[in-house]
Amino acid sequence: MVSFANILVGVDLSHGDRLVSEELSDHCENAVNRAIKLASSSGGELTFIAVIDISEQAMHLIEMHKSPEVSPVRDDASRVLQGLVDRAAEHGVKASFEIELGPSADGIIKDVLRKDRTLLIIGAKASPRLSQVLFGRTAVKLLRKCPCPVLVVKPGPDPILDNVLAADDFSDVAESVLDAAVKVAQLCDARLHVLHVEENVNDAKLASTGVPAEDLAKFREQQVTDARAKQADRLSRTDFRTLTQGSVTYIEMGPPVSVITEKLEEHQIDLLVMGTVGRSGLSALMMGNTAERLLNAVNCSLLAIKPEDFVCPVKA
Repeated sequence: MVSFANILVGVDLSHGDRLVSEELSDHCENAVNRAIKLASSSGGELTFIAVIDISEQAMHLIEMHKSPEVSPVRDDASRVLQGLVDRAAEHGVKASFEIELGPSADGIIKDVLRKDRTLLIIGAKASPRLSQVLFGRTAVKLLRKCPCPVLVVKPGPDPILDNVLAADDFSDVAESVLDAAVKVAQLCDARLHVLHVEENVNDAKLASTGVPAEDLAKFREQQVTDARAKQADRLSRTDFRTLTQGSVTYIEMGPPVSVITEKLEEHQIDLLVMGTVGRSGLSALMMGNTAERLLNAVNCSLLAIKPEDFVCPVKA
C-alpha cells in the first residue's frame, strides 16, 4: 500500500543555458509546495533531489577552470536546495537534499531504488494538456520506469486538491489505487470519487448473433449490478468512511478513456489516481494501453501507481 513516509521531490534547477538557476521555475515551485503540504499532513520526511545533466568529467573540467566570480555548480545547487530544506523546516517538516550527476530520470530512479523512496513528486510545466509535459523525455521515463508511485503536480499557483478520482478497474494494482486515493483525500480534506468502467466489448458480437435487445439490456443491467457490488466490497477495505468530505461512486459503460476524461471535467477533478500495467525490460517503455492513452487526455494532477510485480529496468 502507498506510504508518504519517505518522499522524494524532483527539482529541476536548469534554466536556459544555465546548469543551475537560483530561482525555481513555476512547475518546480508547485511540486515543492505540494510535497511540503503532504509531508506536513502525513508526518513524512522529504528529500529534494537535483540531477545535473552533466558527466563527472565535465563537472571536473568546470571546477578546474572556475574563476572567483563563478561559484562551482555543486555549491550553487547546494545553496538552492538548502533553501528548500529550510522552507520545509518552517512548516515542521524534516527534509534533506541530494545532488546527482547524469541523465535526470536515471539519477532520480537510482535514488528511489537505493533509498527505498515511497513517493516521487515532480512538477508539470504549463501546457494546454498535461500530456504535453508527461511525454517530455524525463517525466515520461519516470512515469514508466520509476518503481514507486509518481505524483505529477499540475501547473498553476499552489494547486488545491478538492476532488480526487480513483480509477478502479478491479485489478490487483487498483486496490493500491483505492488506498492511495483515500489517503490523499484524508490528508487534503478532499472529496473522493471512485469510478469503474465496464466496456461493452461484446455488445456488437452479441447483437450480431440475434440476441434480442431486451435480453442484451438485461445482460448489461446485470453487469452493472455485479460491478456495483464488487466496487462496494473493494472500497469497504479502505478507510473511506473517515473522509470528512465524503465519497461518491460511479459505474459507467463505455470506452474507459472517454468515460474517465468526461468524469474529470464533469466533477472538476484535481487529482486522478490510476494504476499501470506491470512490465519489465524493453516493455517498460509502455504503461498499459488505457494508462498511456489517458496521458494524452488529462489536464489535472496525476498519481500513477505501479503493481507489486513491477520490475524496474534501471539498476541502482
